[in-house]
Amino acid sequence: MVEIYDDRISIVSPGGVPKGITKENFGKRSVARNPIIADLLRRTHYIEKAGTGIGRMKEIMRNAGLKEPEFKYDEFFEVTFLRPSYYDKNYGTYDLANKKEPNNYENQLSDIQKEIINIVIENPIITQSDIAEKLKMSRQSVSINIRELKDKNILERVGSNKKGFWKILIDLQ
Repeated sequence: MVEIYDDRISIVSPGGVPKGITKENFGKRSVARNPIIADLLRRTHYIEKAGTGIGRMKEIMRNAGLKEPEFKYDEFFEVTFLRPSYYDKNYGTYDLANKKEPNNYENQLSDIQKEIINIVIENPIITQSDIAEKLKMSRQSVSINIRELKDKNILERVGSNKKGFWKILIDLQ
């Protein structure tokens, strides 16, 4: 069963971990629950080899600036991925211990830049053209203000112009 929430995704499967897997060797040793299906998936290139998935999941989450997945297992196996919330102003950080001290950026931002930040908070996938339309100003003016926000390390574009999203790099509270 897959459960999707604003702040996490949980995947639950009955059966726990296969026999022979302990807390000490979890993620380091691989035992196929069904060797026939595992072999078929490997031969059809749906899996590269057994035993690499947990380590790769942890690394991908770390590289994305998110906490490593949480694993629970008894009679059920559950993995929980904390995810960037649409409502999280930092768009992706849940490591509260390492959060930066709030800075007073109010004095460093123009009114237009503050409006751009608010628009991005509401919709991280918005384009510069759509921001310009919302603010009833030229795209070039929006582009100049966004460049200044990037230069101040306040705003970053992650991914392509069409399929990427805006990431706010500061704590605005």
